[in-house]
Amino acid sequence: MNHATTPQGEPLIVLTAQEYATLRGDAALAAMAQDARAEDAKAPNMPADLMQAMLDGTLHPLAAWRRAAGLTQGALAQRAGLRLSTVCDIERGKIDPRLSTLRALADALGTGIDDIV
Repeated sequence: MNHATTPQGEPLIVLTAQEYATLRGDAALAAMAQDARAEDAKAPNMPADLMQAMLDGTLHPLAAWRRAAGLTQGALAQRAGLRLSTVCDIERGKIDPRLSTLRALADALGTGIDDIV
């Protein structure tokens, strides 16, 4: 980066092509991070105990996110437009849900599908 001035004495900064490319890349990453933060703002926070139970396999991810959102199985089913038994069976690992069911549940929780499977 170099400094220069206009004929009127205004300061300028001159960048190399590489410096400019790096600056543009940094701006793009910052924009992506801001978008991700805005999207995540809608998702519930996962308390540490629920995260640990999910990671060690004692709690289905759907159940962990549902509890983090403060919802009962019935309330989640209603929000997602599903039957209570469907939510129960998924959380117990009794059924392998369709993609449309997963999308409805993820949307109801404000998470991504990959979070709940």
